[in-house]
Amino acid sequence: MRDHCTFSFAKLAISKGRKREMKSIHFVRNQNGVALLVALMMLLVLTFIGLSAVSMSYYETKIAGNERVYNNAFYAADGGIENFRGRASAGEFIYAVATSDSYQLTIGGSTSNVSYTRSVRNEGGVDYAVFLVTSEGTAPSFPVPGRVVVKAIVEGAMMVNEGYN
Repeated sequence: MRDHCTFSFAKLAISKGRKREMKSIHFVRNQNGVALLVALMMLLVLTFIGLSAVSMSYYETKIAGNERVYNNAFYAADGGIENFRGRASAGEFIYAVATSDSYQLTIGGSTSNVSYTRSVRNEGGVDYAVFLVTSEGTAPSFPVPGRVVVKAIVEGAMMVNEGYN
């Protein structure tokens, strides 16, 4: 004996005082094709999930690329500050005649434009050269290069050795 569910609904219509029975509507008597419909619905849901995952990974890749470009620009700008600090500690800019200047250097494929202004202050009988250093790091990228500006104050004592003057 086969077990299957049948649902039968009878609709009655009243027409000119007569009752007559309309056709019975049978639901779920024949389940052929229901599995196909469920499988197609699941396939549609999984397709949307897959498309959203691909879209999300595309945007994450773009974000990571932009972060890499701006990190390179930052490291170039920071390298420009460190380059200036090393050169100033060797006395290169401390005794220079010019009170402001700029130069450019390349660090790992990125460019750093370093500019500075110098002022002198006296504290306790010792002169100090005070530099306001601005370094703009630029990392090449398509379509827009990354640019980062770093500013620093570098100080160095202006000491003249005996017999120098």
